[in-house]
Amino acid sequence: MIRYIPIPVSLLAIVISGTLNAASINSSMLSGVDNFRDIAGSTSTYEISHGGTMRSGVFYRSSALTLTEADRNIFDSLGITRIYDVRTLKEIAKTPNTNTDGIDYTHINVIMAVLGRDDESLPVAMPQSGEETKSLMLQANVAFANDAGLRTQFAKLFNSMALTDGAVVFHCTEGKDRTGWISMVLLNIAGADDDAIMADYLASNEYSREHIEATIARLPPRLAEIYTPFLYADASYLQAGLDEAIRLYGSVDNYIKEGLGLSQETIYVLRSQMVQYNQLPGQQALRGNAAQGAALLNALQNSDLAGRYTAYNYYLQSAIDRGSLGGVESRIGGQIHADTASYLLRSGSRMERALAPNVDSRRLRDGEGKLWLTALNGYLGNESSDKAASSNEHSTGTLLGYTQRVNAQLSGYGTLGYSWGSLGSAGAEADANTTILGAGARYAFEDLAYGPFAAADIHAGWVDYSSTRRLGGALGTASGDTHGQLFGGALRLGYVNQYEMLSIESSVGARLTHLHMNGFRERGSELALNVDRISENRSGGLANINIIFHPFNSGSWTVTPAVSVGYEHSFSTPSVHTRGQLYNYGIGQRSAFNSHNMFNAGASIGVTRGSFSLNIGGQAEAASGGNSHGFSGNVSLAYAF
Repeated sequence: MIRYIPIPVSLLAIVISGTLNAASINSSMLSGVDNFRDIAGSTSTYEISHGGTMRSGVFYRSSALTLTEADRNIFDSLGITRIYDVRTLKEIAKTPNTNTDGIDYTHINVIMAVLGRDDESLPVAMPQSGEETKSLMLQANVAFANDAGLRTQFAKLFNSMALTDGAVVFHCTEGKDRTGWISMVLLNIAGADDDAIMADYLASNEYSREHIEATIARLPPRLAEIYTPFLYADASYLQAGLDEAIRLYGSVDNYIKEGLGLSQETIYVLRSQMVQYNQLPGQQALRGNAAQGAALLNALQNSDLAGRYTAYNYYLQSAIDRGSLGGVESRIGGQIHADTASYLLRSGSRMERALAPNVDSRRLRDGEGKLWLTALNGYLGNESSDKAASSNEHSTGTLLGYTQRVNAQLSGYGTLGYSWGSLGSAGAEADANTTILGAGARYAFEDLAYGPFAAADIHAGWVDYSSTRRLGGALGTASGDTHGQLFGGALRLGYVNQYEMLSIESSVGARLTHLHMNGFRERGSELALNVDRISENRSGGLANINIIFHPFNSGSWTVTPAVSVGYEHSFSTPSVHTRGQLYNYGIGQRSAFNSHNMFNAGASIGVTRGSFSLNIGGQAEAASGGNSHGFSGNVSLAYAF
């Protein structure tokens, strides 16, 4: 008389939550393995909470891997790198897997934790009816939730899965109970809903129907009635285990975290392996740099940073749960690089205003020259828009130069200097320090003091650039440095009108600037960019009016006040665009400065005593629309000889 039958621990088969996605899935049906399937879905992938979709080809669930030769070819094509076998040794000996060379094999006997030894089943008295069999199956499912030994073995399995690269298959003998419970946990982590989880559990009945019906047909009617509840997946079995998990821990989520002891990091690794989020929180409403950043964060779900114990993976998964990207979308792209390029391309205007009182030779005699030193300081703020975050620019520098009045019609100058540029935008800071070499000449068709004139200026700069970007979201700090060259020139035509108390110089012209910055690789963060080289040109039209009042004496000093207004129109696209790469995904960013028109107004006062002179000036500038505005000042000391 049969006294004991094997009662494997019942397992919930979990399905992904949500409605079916239109994308088809390759659910390989193996002729020798009736219950082999992708947990992402049987015929198509499923959508998940937070707008996610299950990835196919990651986790497969199965009964014993009794592969035929044709099955083996299909199996080998799935990219499976590891097999997890949760059966007892006796089960394995009775129904061994087909040899799968080249695929890692891990044996984790979950039942052994209950027995304290490796046996193929729990010794249970032979049930006398189908109802008794069903009661035993309910008890077995409850044990998945409340037995500490089983929980320890399951936790060992999930922690190992999180560390596995490539596709995974896990299985017991029938692929229904132990395998089903593993599948339930995975799909709960993925974000599947209860209905989908239950539907997947019950799908074992369809996949194994032919095998089940053949088994029942071989049994005597009495045994068939007793054994049938064991062969089929019944919704009440799984529900009993779920109810017990909820009774003990408050929710299935808490069972996973507290009962199984899975860390949040491990949960996020497993979820990332299983789920692709089509839209990140708030992504659809973003524009400009932030939209580019969110798109990169989204694309990185398919990089080596996802599905692993990385800072990015933890950040993204926690952002999904929070419903917010936390500002990282505005910081990841490196807007600071575009802002710096824009700042450097506009350096010619700053230099021209600082040089103005020093290159004026009208107070010199023919053949006379002056040696001068200028200190300058400036600030420009650029307001945020839907395209870019706000930025600020600080400039400090010194220029040493010499101006020579050759004769009544010709003068020239040369200068050497250094500029310290400091910028901030989108959680980043940058230094753009430039060694400057410049020269210029002015030719008067009648006399330098009056009438028409032409002027030309050229300058070259060698740029040392370094940046530090604090990404937020526990993603660290990305820093980098590089070098570049800056070349520029301006041509102006103008006219000087002399009046009784003042002279008015008006001019129009054009400026062209070229910037080249070498590409570089940032460091210090998983999201450090490979920044592309920058090669940008900027051209613009100029219009200036300078009013210089005739000098007057104040004691032993000669005082010369002046005022000026200026306008510059950019013929080029006013914003600068830069690009970077991360894991072969590109991202573009634009500068915060984005104005075709800049206006400036300033005043200065010069004092002279003998051969020495001192000039102090200040300017204010603003863009049309008021999105950019700032000020600058300079102090010059000169000696004429």
